[in-house]
Amino acid sequence: MRKNYANVSIPSELIELIEKTWKKSKKGYRSRAEFVIEAIREKIDREK
Repeated sequence: MRKNYANVSIPSELIELIEKTWKKSKKGYRSRAEFVIEAIREKIDREK
């Protein structure tokens, strides 16, 4: 495991939605993880 990273369990139904959205995205995410990190950051910013 890399330093400063943690694993999170995500329901398979949500993973399927993430996969579909990530692959359709025009932003050029390199990985599913990059997409998820960005989504979490956006959610946190909206909650501020």
